[in-house]
Amino acid sequence: MTANNTTRTVGIEKTKIEVGTSTTVTASAASTTPAKDDVVSGDASASANTTAQAAILNSQIKIGTAGTLNATETGSVAATATTTTGDATASASNDGPTGGIIGHHPIQIGTDAKVTAIVNNDASAEATAVDGATSATANTGKVFGIKNVGLQAGNGTSLSADATGTNTATATSVGLPPGTGAATATAGDSGAKVVGIYGSGAKIISPPPTDGEASAAAAPSSDSSSMDSSGPLKISFGNSGTLSAFGTGGFDSKANSVTGTAEASSLAKLVAGIAVGATKVKIDEGAPADSTPIVKSPGGMAISFGENGTVAAQGQADGSAAASTTTGHADATVGIDTIGGIVDVNKLPGAPTPPVPVGDTTLSIGKNGDVQAAAVGTGTAEATSVTAPPGLDVRATTNNSNVVGIAIDKLAIGADATRLYAGAGSTQTATAKSTTSGGDPVASAANGDFVAGIHGTTVKVGQNATDPTTEAVLGASATATGVTTTVGSTANAGVGSKVVGFNQGSLSIGESIKGTGVFSTTGTSNLDASASAVTGNSTAQAGGSGSKVIGLNQAPVAIGKAGSVDASGSGSVAATAQSVTGDSTAGAEQKALGIKDSKITIGTDGNVSGAAALTGQSSATTTTGNATASTDLASKGIDNDVKIAIGQKGNVTGTADAKDLGTQASAVTGDADASSQLKAIGIHLGAGIPISIGTTGDTTGTATASAPSVLATTTTGNASLSVDQKVVGIKGSGEDYGMSSLTKDGGSSIGAGLSGNIAGSGTGSATGKANTVTGDASASTDAFIAGIKKVNLSADNVTANGSGTYSTSATAVTGDASADSHVKLAGLLGDHNTASLGGNLTASAILSNTVLATTVTGAATANACSDAVGLSGYHVNILQSGNITASAVNTSSASAQTVTV
Repeated sequence: MTANNTTRTVGIEKTKIEVGTSTTVTASAASTTPAKDDVVSGDASASANTTAQAAILNSQIKIGTAGTLNATETGSVAATATTTTGDATASASNDGPTGGIIGHHPIQIGTDAKVTAIVNNDASAEATAVDGATSATANTGKVFGIKNVGLQAGNGTSLSADATGTNTATATSVGLPPGTGAATATAGDSGAKVVGIYGSGAKIISPPPTDGEASAAAAPSSDSSSMDSSGPLKISFGNSGTLSAFGTGGFDSKANSVTGTAEASSLAKLVAGIAVGATKVKIDEGAPADSTPIVKSPGGMAISFGENGTVAAQGQADGSAAASTTTGHADATVGIDTIGGIVDVNKLPGAPTPPVPVGDTTLSIGKNGDVQAAAVGTGTAEATSVTAPPGLDVRATTNNSNVVGIAIDKLAIGADATRLYAGAGSTQTATAKSTTSGGDPVASAANGDFVAGIHGTTVKVGQNATDPTTEAVLGASATATGVTTTVGSTANAGVGSKVVGFNQGSLSIGESIKGTGVFSTTGTSNLDASASAVTGNSTAQAGGSGSKVIGLNQAPVAIGKAGSVDASGSGSVAATAQSVTGDSTAGAEQKALGIKDSKITIGTDGNVSGAAALTGQSSATTTTGNATASTDLASKGIDNDVKIAIGQKGNVTGTADAKDLGTQASAVTGDADASSQLKAIGIHLGAGIPISIGTTGDTTGTATASAPSVLATTTTGNASLSVDQKVVGIKGSGEDYGMSSLTKDGGSSIGAGLSGNIAGSGTGSATGKANTVTGDASASTDAFIAGIKKVNLSADNVTANGSGTYSTSATAVTGDASADSHVKLAGLLGDHNTASLGGNLTASAILSNTVLATTVTGAATANACSDAVGLSGYHVNILQSGNITASAVNTSSASAQTVTV
């Protein structure tokens, strides 16, 4: 049996409207398109679709003063297919243009006017079978509030575009006989879009073989008349205009099977408030290699306001996928390519570079401006199989690949920015379960994702800005649970992810920052991975070598007069792996930076603060197998290869904190290995890079690293652990441990102004224990700590403090025990550096280093190498009067104990 329902609903189409003042034009399109096929025996098929669903389509509209244009489009497509014996297929989709105002002609409207486009679409598909396979597909397609329609508006005009697309797909199958009941549910697809205001990307084609054809091809295509051939899509307001655009997408898929495969996918290409699509390049294979492609349509978008303007844009996407089966393979996927507030997708990371220049995307406000943009995404994927076939994955995956508040070429506000906000948030959860035996659960959340408040945008404010703020937040959790697996359980969260408050681009403020007086940019990333198996290996990875969280990254900031910069990157990583019979591996790794390679200049008074804070923990446990746990954290408050300059009064502060909350590897029969690597640098300057303060101000770098519990323990097997720490309050360029290639005059430098102090503090601590009964135990610590290292200094007073407390022990019963700790610690450590002071210099080094090796029937070796120095490698010049105080306290012990050799 088959049920098909196709509709086409358009309010106004191919119409030219020209009306005078105080006129209201209302266009609406509303449709309900159901299809239902319900049979007892045989296949069931239901298809519901629209070929066009628009309030205004391909029309020209011109309205005079005080006019109103209302475009409302609502549509519902629903397909239901049900059968007892046979397959069931349900498909509900929008297959044609869908939205409020779609076309290629600009709207012309006078002063004090109002343009509104409200779009709400839903697609639902449900397929149910007892004996047979099921497939349900629900796709609202490409939904736009306004698409490829420009605006020419007078003073006091408002434009509002709101697009919503909701997709729900459910497939249910029992599957008799076993293996025949595959259930597949898809909500959305890889090309689905939900955008408030959308402009198509550029179109680039091959040059034609003759000049005549070239002239014809170079002309704008017939469907792009509103996109002027000389530039991008134009949306222009007079004075005191208001623009709001929202895109909201929902994608929910559920696949349930008893004896077959269950696959649920929730997919979308783009959900945004305001967006420009991808550039399309079509180059013929036979085109000459040296020929220049033709720009058939320039792409881009230019939004402009005469004087005052207000802009609010948000993209929000919520995706969920659930796949469950009793005796089959389960796969649940949420994949959304881009979620944006105001974005040109060609500006995003990984976008290809067009072979020829195309149109820019810009937002400009002539005088005072209020701009806020946000991107919000959630993703939940759950895959469950009771008894999966051996060797097949039970897989749950979530990705919001790009979540960005603003990514355009230029944002310019002529006078004051009364508000400037860009935020991005992504929350994702992936859960894979194989509850009895068979399959290998794999859970992946936010791997390789990019989250940014602002990316690649030149931001200019002519005069003052009130509390400009950017922020980016990522939360990702992956859980894989298996019982009797073939290979094992695997959970990955945020591997290769990047979270940045303000990434690349630049910020320029002509005068001062008002309000709190601070430009704040933050990045936050919290990642959690957990894997468990009764039989089989367990691997959990939170973060990874490419995972970063940054406040301000490669984005110069210039403030003409007074204002402060506060940038922070913070986060947490936690990994847990548990096995009964099998190896367990847990890794937690992340990098955090407050300010990275960003030139900062402040004309008069202001402060610069960069802060990085990370916590991490990893735990690997097994009964029979090897256990490996590692925690790797690197924090830098300010990491700059370009200068920071404050014209008059202000402070520069860099703070870094790396905390290992616990790294533990535990086995009963097998080896246990635990590793903790921490780096914390308050301020890190490249060679020849200065920090300068004009009159009065302090420069302070503080770094802290702590690992209170690093533990490797086993009953039968070897136990080993390693601790590696580098902690510096303020660090210049060069290699560690005093091996520098810098010349006397080539180092990094800090000038604290006519009056000011410089302080650097580094504090490290760790406790590591390796314990075994039958086997060897080895423990090692390698640490370097300094208050200030290799920086030329000019200030009133300089304070440099380094302190460290380390305990390293190895304990065995029937094997060898080896414990080794090398710690170098300094207050002020240089290599032909200079310190010019008007007051006092205080440098201190306090070190406690304890090493213990104990065994009953083996060899015990304990080695402690402890180096503490208060002041070294500097030429100190006190210009007037002052004191130099340098001290070092070194408490070091090594103890090796063997009961029976």
